[in-house]
Amino acid sequence: MRSLKRWLLGVSLLAILGGGILLGTSPSLAQPTPGQERRAERNYWRHHDGRWNYWDAADKRWYYTDGSHWYYNNGKAWNLYRFDKTFGREGFERGPYAPPAAGVNVVTPTHQIYVAPR
Repeated sequence: MRSLKRWLLGVSLLAILGGGILLGTSPSLAQPTPGQERRAERNYWRHHDGRWNYWDAADKRWYYTDGSHWYYNNGKAWNLYRFDKTFGREGFERGPYAPPAAGVNVVTPTHQIYVAPR
């Protein structure tokens, strides 16, 4: 009886450990640690508030596209990005996109940007 209990305990322990390995890393553990939050020196994408936003280290601001238009965040609200002379010179493939003409009504997004805790 005693060896049966030990055997069942061993099998249970192996099943628990094996299940943990099969499940992989949980989403909460996949989030960046506080030491990784400060990534302002490089460009990266981040999913926050249900949207993917792009941090540009050269401009030091967030960008977002809804598939039709590009927007940038000035720290308070999203604004329509009209592009600058250096956009697309490095790391981008130029396409047929052109910013909307002046006077066109474009609804800007309202989602928030991620602000790292200090």
